[in-house]
Amino acid sequence: MVLKQRHNKQQGLNTALQKLLLTKPQELPEDILADSAIFKLEEAPPVWKRKRFHFIFGLSFGLLLAYGASTNPAAQNHFNDILAFSNMLPATDIVDEIFSNVTNFFTPVPSSEQAFMPALTLKEEMGLKPHYPVVLIPGIISSGLESWGTLEKSRKFFRKRMWGTATMFRSVLLDKDIWTQHLKLDPVTGLDPPGVKIRAAQGLDAADYFITGYWIWAKIIENLAILGYDNNNMYLASYDWRLSFSNLEVRDQYFSKLQAILETSLKTKGVPAVVVTHSMGSCMFPYFLKWVESDQGGKGGSKWTERHVGSFVNLAGPMIGVPKAMTAMLSGETRDTMSLGSLGAYLLEKFFSRRERATLFRTWPGGSSMLPKGGDTIWGHSKEAPDDEVNSRDHSYGSLLSFTDDSNEDGLSLSPSEERFIKSNQNLSVDTAFDLLHKMGEVDYARMLQSNFSFGITTSKRQLKKNNQDPVKWTNPLESQLPIAPSMKIYCMYGVGLPTERGYYYTKAKVHNAETGTCDAACKYDASLLFNRTDIKKDELMDAMVKKSMDISAQTEAVKPPAIYIDGGMSDPIRGVETGVRFTDGDGTVPVLSLGYMCTPSGGWTKHSDLYNPGRSPVVLKEYIHEDSDSKLDVRGGSRAGDHVDILGNWEMTLDLLQIVSGKGDNVTQRIVSNIESYANKINLKPMT
Repeated sequence: MVLKQRHNKQQGLNTALQKLLLTKPQELPEDILADSAIFKLEEAPPVWKRKRFHFIFGLSFGLLLAYGASTNPAAQNHFNDILAFSNMLPATDIVDEIFSNVTNFFTPVPSSEQAFMPALTLKEEMGLKPHYPVVLIPGIISSGLESWGTLEKSRKFFRKRMWGTATMFRSVLLDKDIWTQHLKLDPVTGLDPPGVKIRAAQGLDAADYFITGYWIWAKIIENLAILGYDNNNMYLASYDWRLSFSNLEVRDQYFSKLQAILETSLKTKGVPAVVVTHSMGSCMFPYFLKWVESDQGGKGGSKWTERHVGSFVNLAGPMIGVPKAMTAMLSGETRDTMSLGSLGAYLLEKFFSRRERATLFRTWPGGSSMLPKGGDTIWGHSKEAPDDEVNSRDHSYGSLLSFTDDSNEDGLSLSPSEERFIKSNQNLSVDTAFDLLHKMGEVDYARMLQSNFSFGITTSKRQLKKNNQDPVKWTNPLESQLPIAPSMKIYCMYGVGLPTERGYYYTKAKVHNAETGTCDAACKYDASLLFNRTDIKKDELMDAMVKKSMDISAQTEAVKPPAIYIDGGMSDPIRGVETGVRFTDGDGTVPVLSLGYMCTPSGGWTKHSDLYNPGRSPVVLKEYIHEDSDSKLDVRGGSRAGDHVDILGNWEMTLDLLQIVSGKGDNVTQRIVSNIESYANKINLKPMT
């Protein structure tokens, strides 16, 4: 009876609403007059409010400024540089399209980037729903870092992001010295310097976006939410990626908290978790598994991993390091800085020099965890490397660093021991590159490396068992063993098909009177010579030009340029060399050799499971070949991107991940499209007892 009354009442409301919308009330004369006011012509605005006046005034004012600038020699130089804008732009397809076909550029193919895809479309069709709790562990530089300092210099940044969000860029641009003081770590302790307190942001917001519009984990979080995940069964374990692995526990109790999350999820959900890691997070997670079972760490015992971790999903993990970490620590350079072009490099050097960058990077032990592991056994030597192309006559990838011919001249910034070392080692393998890094780095930096990380390789079962008691060895999958966890399935998923840095051509700085900052004849050259580099000689003038532009006589202290730097004048497209960088296959950041060696059937965790995977945890390797989007609006690569970060928005990879967390991981099968199997077979490991 009550339901019937409610139904009748609702029906009555609907009928009344329809009647109200459809019935046209009778209009009165005054209503008609009032409505007619809309047809009244508006009075013309005064002249000073018209757009034409604004345009003419702005144009005239601009012409007056230009005339004023033309009468000032200093301003005229800057004005001429602005007029040469088109010569400064990089020679790329998109720039050509902007200037050759403006109409087409503003009517591009629509972006393929859509929120909540592919889960939104395929959830019902594939029966996807939450089965395992999920823990997300981000990579290097992904987690936002907040200031919690309360001293005067830190108060204006209190609880604001010093890394990530617009606050970071504003701080860097307006007060670089204060920002650097906050982000640097103490070179001795590897912790916060006195008076500074930086901590990782927490929650899903900590790494969903780097800055507004630039997503990192947001796409994966959206798709998991479509399945039914929320912050009760999905956790993002952010961390301060600057710290060494051991100091993450010392300062933040990070591993203790991660252990508690996984133990709680098992108790509340009744099933082990799926741990999804990206980049540096993939390197750190095996360390955590050793820590949590060890009496030196979480004291979980040898069966902890088997009980608490159902799957380890490794997304784009550089398991044996990346070459670019070496150059970042040596000279503060990578492919990213070299691809800026002459003008970009000049301005970057003026604002944030290579030495400043290298010095900052060396205070971040977390970055050094990405240095190449396995030495010449894995990465090759000057004659050959496992990832050299078949029948190739090119310089072997085994030479990680090669000094150009003119480097036989004395480098005026080098110490005598550094000079002798470089003259006797023109082509440096990974092992000799480490020797150079130790020579050129500070004593505190060398001590930090030795006390926190290990970069070698062990093929002795007896030694590997001893390493189970050595936390320093836990940082290297080639010197430590995975836990005995036969039920933990390992998925290695990453992109391929993108040019990725593998080797570098270096030259030596030749700046006269580097200590005093005085100029030599090179300083007499015009800076415009740098804007259209055509040979090595012009690039060699970079340091001298920067010193001149910075006005060494000013009150600010001059920063001595690094003793060596990447030779940007070295280019040979046929041999895969561009602006001093040699390229190979990978995901744009990590070479295939590092992405896949531990995971491929002929690699560390399968073929050599007796050494590195004694529990025989099953390993599935799936590669995603990068495909460019048809739309130029897909600045992040689109739904089929294989880039190191953009893979987190790849639809196929996301769908595979959704199947894993839904308990349908058996549908995700092995797919190898690169030459990683060939590379692995060329690495000659000789297991010993």
